[in-house]
Amino acid sequence: AVFNGDIVLKPTGLTGAGVMNLENSKMESDLFTYNANWFGADTADLSVFTELGGIAFKSNDLKTHIDLSSRTGDFFSNGKGSFVELPANKYICYIDMLHWDMDKQMLTLGDQDQDSKGSKFVSVHPGQDSLSFVAKTSTYNLKDNVINVNGVNEILVADVIIYPSQGFTVEKDAFIPTISNATILANNSTKYHEFTNASVNIDGGKKYTASGDYTYKDALGEEQHIFFSDISVNDEKFTIARGEVDGVEPFKIGSKFIFKGTVNLTASNRLLTFDGFFKMKSNCNLIKKEWVGFSSEINPKRIQFKLDSELRNDEGDRLATGILMNLDST
Repeated sequence: AVFNGDIVLKPTGLTGAGVMNLENSKMESDLFTYNANWFGADTADLSVFTELGGIAFKSNDLKTHIDLSSRTGDFFSNGKGSFVELPANKYICYIDMLHWDMDKQMLTLGDQDQDSKGSKFVSVHPGQDSLSFVAKTSTYNLKDNVINVNGVNEILVADVIIYPSQGFTVEKDAFIPTISNATILANNSTKYHEFTNASVNIDGGKKYTASGDYTYKDALGEEQHIFFSDISVNDEKFTIARGEVDGVEPFKIGSKFIFKGTVNLTASNRLLTFDGFFKMKSNCNLIKKEWVGFSSEINPKRIQFKLDSELRNDEGDRLATGILMNLDST
């Protein structure tokens, strides 16, 4: 450790005011207190640097205790609203305490007690619209500038709530790698739709893309699954989604119709829009069953199809309609 400043030696002990340089860090205080194996301050500013000299971590107004024998440091907030800066990640973190392991080059952010409220992270990236979330526990790796967060109950993005099932990381420049096996509730006011087993890419507070499973329930309560490969936010910042039903496995729209084609979802609308072809389920073998093209919203409790004036099947052939009656009574 190297100290630059003024020191005072009294019978009661050694104190100083100035800058302490330790490892790749700098601490500045108007009053340091020194012991043989530790030093501390009631109020200090801390900066930790990367190997290239850039600032990896910065905080102000922290109660500081550095143990030179165990090579650890503990820092405590002096009031509500205290936060630390993570410039490489373009995040700030509101904390009440942090622990620094010098040998592991690891910062533990916040109180690690499972009963704690956690630490709030806020993106300061200019393109992320102050994306934020609260993590129960979190660490910061000073070697590679990666934030590891765990216990994040929810993330509000655009008009949805994302529920991660596990921890995730925040890398340099506020990049969050794909979050897997998440649940998406859309939207956060109507709560009409839910995607499960979702893979989510969060680009900011108002933008994300994802894919995931959706459960369609008919009027009889029977459940079928649709995979939505494209879940995103439109220009109005509302969630929309698109999925495909290929027809290999019969997809039932109610008890009398099967479907193949595209399914479109708008988070603010309770009903899904089916764009493709339906076929009637019938025991009559006298007439060939045809796929009939259509595009309309479907209410599972009252199924109605909006048909064009000119009907065509899935091969583009024109279809005719009519009523057939068998007058033979035998």
